Order: sequence, then structure tokens, then C-alpha cells
Amino acid sequence: MTRLDVIVCASILQWLPTFLERCPNLTSLELELRNDEEMHPREMNQISFSSVPECLLSSLEFVDFAIWGHFPEMKLVRYLLKSSTSLKKLTLNVNHDSIDYDIFNELLKIPRRSTMCEVVVVDF
Repeated sequence: MTRLDVIVCASILQWLPTFLERCPNLTSLELELRNDEEMHPREMNQISFSSVPECLLSSLEFVDFAIWGHFPEMKLVRYLLKSSTSLKKLTLNVNHDSIDYDIFNELLKIPRRSTMCEVVVVDF
């Protein structure tokens, strides 16, 4: 499998790397994160990614991610930028009505593991 479209609930977000381990040749990933309303902010802060799947280290080139500015989304963007060695383009589809631009500016400052990674922001 080289392309994957996935919708993930915030409460199981930490399992995304485990899921991606099953896709070692993945080149394109389209993501949408659904927030769990009953998820406590403390639980959101504890989301962590314990591993880096093979596709992030070797083949993933394109990520398209719809974000609303929620903390778990920001954590995932940071993880992808810091972990992906082959990433060429990270497209963030941003809802301008809901995002805190201070947080967004911080995301753009995150060091990228891939020297050729371009972050593109699309307003929707």
C-alpha cells in the first residue's frame, strides 16, 4: 500500500505509529483527526508516540492533514516533522476561524528532519 486516507480519534492517536508500521511502503498519507469530547485535557497532554514507523524513515513523501488547532493535532504535526526523513510536502488544511495563530506560528518553527520538506498552508 502506497497511499492511505485515515480518520483517527484523538483517544487512540498514540496507536497511529503502530498502525503505520503495517504500511512500510507508504508514500502518501491523508489524515483527519476527530476529537473526543469526553477526552480530558490532561489525557490529551499525555498523548505520545513511542516509535517511528519504517515508512516515516524511508518512504513517506506527502502528508495532507486537516487541522482545527486542537492540541492533539499540533502534537501529531510536530511528530511528523521531527520524524519523517523523506517528507517532501506537509499540507495543512487550516480552518482559519478556529486556529490560534500563535500555536500555528510555533508549528512552522519546528525543526524538520527532512531537509526538503515544504509546509504548505491551505485555508478552508
